[in-house]
Amino acid sequence: MNPDPNAVAAMTVSRARSWKPETLGLHGIAWQLASQKIMHEVTPVTTGAAESGGYWEGGSGDAMRTQVATIHTNASKVATALDLGATAATTGALDISSHRVTALKHVDDATANLYDVADDGTVSASKKMYTVLVARVGAALAMKTWQKLVDDAAVRTTTVKQALADLLAADLRVESAIRDAFKDFKSAADPNRWATPIGAVPPANASVETNRHWWNTLTDAQRTELIATYPDLIGNRDGIPVEARDAANRGRLPGLIALAEGDQQTVAAQFGTDSDQYKAATAKLDDLRAVEKAATNPENVAPGSERKLILLDTTNGRQTRAAVSVGNPDKADHVSVTTPGLDTTVTSIGGMTNEAAALQKEAQFQLSQEPGREGESVATVAWIGYDPPQVKSQEEFGDIAAGVSEVGQTGQAAEGGKLLNQFYNGLEASHEGSEAPHITAVGHSYGSLTTGLALQNGEHPVTDMVVYGSPGIAAETPQQLGLDNGHAYVMRTDDDPIKWSQDGPAIVGKVNDYGVPGLGGVFPYVADAWVGADNGGFGPDPAKNPNFTQLETHASKSLEGDTRPLPGASGHSDYPRSATVDGKEVPRVTTYNVASIVAGLPQNAVEVRR
Repeated sequence: MNPDPNAVAAMTVSRARSWKPETLGLHGIAWQLASQKIMHEVTPVTTGAAESGGYWEGGSGDAMRTQVATIHTNASKVATALDLGATAATTGALDISSHRVTALKHVDDATANLYDVADDGTVSASKKMYTVLVARVGAALAMKTWQKLVDDAAVRTTTVKQALADLLAADLRVESAIRDAFKDFKSAADPNRWATPIGAVPPANASVETNRHWWNTLTDAQRTELIATYPDLIGNRDGIPVEARDAANRGRLPGLIALAEGDQQTVAAQFGTDSDQYKAATAKLDDLRAVEKAATNPENVAPGSERKLILLDTTNGRQTRAAVSVGNPDKADHVSVTTPGLDTTVTSIGGMTNEAAALQKEAQFQLSQEPGREGESVATVAWIGYDPPQVKSQEEFGDIAAGVSEVGQTGQAAEGGKLLNQFYNGLEASHEGSEAPHITAVGHSYGSLTTGLALQNGEHPVTDMVVYGSPGIAAETPQQLGLDNGHAYVMRTDDDPIKWSQDGPAIVGKVNDYGVPGLGGVFPYVADAWVGADNGGFGPDPAKNPNFTQLETHASKSLEGDTRPLPGASGHSDYPRSATVDGKEVPRVTTYNVASIVAGLPQNAVEVRR
């Protein structure tokens, strides 16, 4: 919880929602316990040393007692700092929590009354509000009432922004108190704390270019020291080599799991095992264990298919974020990045990584069948680097309405798109080849919208895009995505329910044509508003867009070398999953198609049969 202290605008609604003040309080408790443990261990040693003068005289005894006294002084200094930090954290958590509840209460009240609330706290009368108002009272009276709603929105804006400012002020108070508690200890970013000077460490949100330039100025010894001592400064920096990020994140993971286990036990004792706090602590522990399992190489892993833990973020967003690659993207000729959608959490990273392994295997096979391309390599990345909308978990914690609202909006995708765009650029920046890698962006479900927005979020090195089960990508042409014609591909099964995100509003809008009583003409207005707002920000249906190449999902035969039977896909989740035929796992036509694009062999892909 550390926004820019120079700008109130840094405190936003999404940031406030993502915060978990109780975690800060738990860290405070952990610090207090650590302080007690330090003194419990050191005091007997100090006492014993002091009493040794009666039987251990001379230079060696004096040296021992001097060193023990120094250790006691330093340990006491650490314990005192931990005590002060514990007080600052536990009281600060309550302060932040109170202001957060107030701010979100104002925001939720506004949205419950159909106002739009921007991330900076600006409240405005919404199109949905107007269409519903017209449906209820007619256009003439709606226009008269509209100005009152606009005025009320302005008042609400003042209230929400003040509440956000108060929340930011509370955070800054806590930050100041914690810094003061540990003022005698140098931070990781202080260049004077290192055994070898390393210069100023770039901020966490530094650009890819800044990260790459800084890393290139370091010696091998300095890099090794950084990874070993402060891996959290390295593991998630886009633009830094994958090997370094993997080593840093693997170094952090055991400690994070141990901390999560401790948090779970503390929460169980404080709140009980039936509490939401315990469920949240358990979910975080499950996330980290899932990451550990996904990043573990299978037995007899093939050379070039080793797994790399490229991202491990437990502090930003409301859930753990991670990315695991199969193969090293820095050394591969072809790289894919798959972004998932609705209800995906890091507990799914294992399944996604296995799907990435199957995709890499199929892409490598196709290259092996292409004369002159046999030596090219592929790395595939499973990326859960943002917070996809959650319905199942929100239901578990009693807030399913919030989850349903999220999946119908583009906010999560927009935030994720910024992070994904930087991740793409980081892969190019750290690549070791003499030529830039061929990168394919792959998106499933809501993750396809995130992918589409990432490709529209500035320059990127992506050459091809494949989306499947997509509700929309907020674009009509490849050019809007920064791609050339013929480099954007779409797949959708016949029975994928995602089509309702595009077809549903239009169908519902015609309900009154059939004389359904009691609806008051509301649905046509809502449907018109949805379409008028570019299908809720999702854009036109990519599966019906002739500007994108439509690929086959029905059972087919491969087009490379000796033709192979390729099972078809159905529903919303089959696309990346292997099929079992005669007891063996084989790629579906959907995985085959994605692999063709990832390998740079688009001629192998099976297009929709008209």
